[in-house]
Amino acid sequence: MAILPKPKKELTPLESTALKWMNFSFDLVVIVLALLTMAYVIYAIYDLIEIMFHGFDVEEALHEFLLVIILLELFELLTLYIKEHHVSMRRVAELGVVAIVRKLVITVDYKSLGWEVMLGMAALIFVLGWIYVQERRRVSEEEKFIVEHGLDR
Repeated sequence: MAILPKPKKELTPLESTALKWMNFSFDLVVIVLALLTMAYVIYAIYDLIEIMFHGFDVEEALHEFLLVIILLELFELLTLYIKEHHVSMRRVAELGVVAIVRKLVITVDYKSLGWEVMLGMAALIFVLGWIYVQERRRVSEEEKFIVEHGLDR
């Protein structure tokens, strides 16, 4: 016996209007966050240039450089959300890995972190890596299906 899907409930005009306003509000918040992120990227780049010209400190320059990369990835995620209204888990996993690597690079004294924090970071990197690999595999399977069936996007 086949199970039929439930028919979708029609929205009332009030619900439809409320949903439109909530979507608009959410898009507006994302746009503001993207603009603030880009403003902070410009400030971080200025700070990085200042570090390079006034007593170059490798650790601080690396810290600022990784921060700029993270902020640019975040900006890209926000702009992709505005365009497509969803983001890829693969991109979120990439951002998470870069953020953890930044934390590990700027940490001077690893003994101060404690074994629990280090174990937690290792587990988080493992999980983010697993998500990344699964997403890559899923995308390649979709591309293989499209090629085999001669479908064009």
